[in-house]
Amino acid sequence: MYPSPKRESIDVVVLEDHKPSFPSLSPIIIPSSPQSMMSPASVGKSHLAKPRSAEPISSQAEPLTSYTCPVCFGAPTNATLTPCGHIMCGSCLFAAVKATLHRSAVVAMDRAPQARCPVCRAEIPGWDGRGGGVIGLTMAAMYSV
Repeated sequence: MYPSPKRESIDVVVLEDHKPSFPSLSPIIIPSSPQSMMSPASVGKSHLAKPRSAEPISSQAEPLTSYTCPVCFGAPTNATLTPCGHIMCGSCLFAAVKATLHRSAVVAMDRAPQARCPVCRAEIPGWDGRGGGVIGLTMAAMYSV
């Protein structure tokens, strides 16, 4: 009754000498187009993914003051890192988790309430209401001008 959807095939090109930083980024996939019908050896460099720089992580780190708390939208005070990788104010995290636990205790009476990240809702294992399950971040150095 309805026409079947048009499906495009994709060509997969695996570069032997390309060693990605993360295994999940390999193989390199190039969408099918008239230009990609060429042999893998003739594919131009403009079609290939560029590898990430190999700089040390410490030189790429940003100061905590450059982050914004996703709850209050200010610079994080008593910055706290959740297991899922979100950085926010310690007080914002505790208030959000406390409200979530209270709300889920009222709504879902048949199961134990779970502490969850206020940004992505991922479970925070080991949450005890006193800082368990999260990491408090501290400044490595402070400079005054």
